[in-house]
Amino acid sequence: MKLIKTLKNNRGLTLIELLVSITILGIVLLSFMNFFLQSSTYTNVNQKKTVGVNVARNVLMFMEKQNFLEVRNYFHDVNNGSKPSESDYLTLFICEAKYKTFSNSSTESELNQTCPNKKNITINGLEYEASIYSGEVLNPDEMDYYIPITIKVRWNINDREYSTVVDGKIKSEDTR
Repeated sequence: MKLIKTLKNNRGLTLIELLVSITILGIVLLSFMNFFLQSSTYTNVNQKKTVGVNVARNVLMFMEKQNFLEVRNYFHDVNNGSKPSESDYLTLFICEAKYKTFSNSSTESELNQTCPNKKNITINGLEYEASIYSGEVLNPDEMDYYIPITIKVRWNINDREYSTVVDGKIKSEDTR
């Protein structure tokens, strides 16, 4: 009964009641806006990671097309037949509109002499740096048939580094 009397009251809302209701509505809307902001940021980071994975797959396909013996000899000589380390890798650059790999031991002057205008892979204005590592082979005789490799792609967004890794194998031409 009291509710009906309140609804039939023609007095209206006071300014304080109106401000309190707007404040409560604002708090509720801000919490929803925060959810949408977080989901947008998460989607953007995942989009960049998907591009990074695709770059790594592309580099893996490039490495599969290289001469198996040259790649095997490089990684075997660098590792001296021992377990591969994080410091032994190849870096991939775009040089004259083609992919080209360089040893991590190459000096900057050697790089500039071989490829003066080298650059990292750039997609949507973001640079992706690709590194190629040799995986561990348990039996050295297996290096005659395949080379396990790991492609690590790194990129920076707002001074924060992100990376992704793709593992693969380069098979000998004899087994293809």
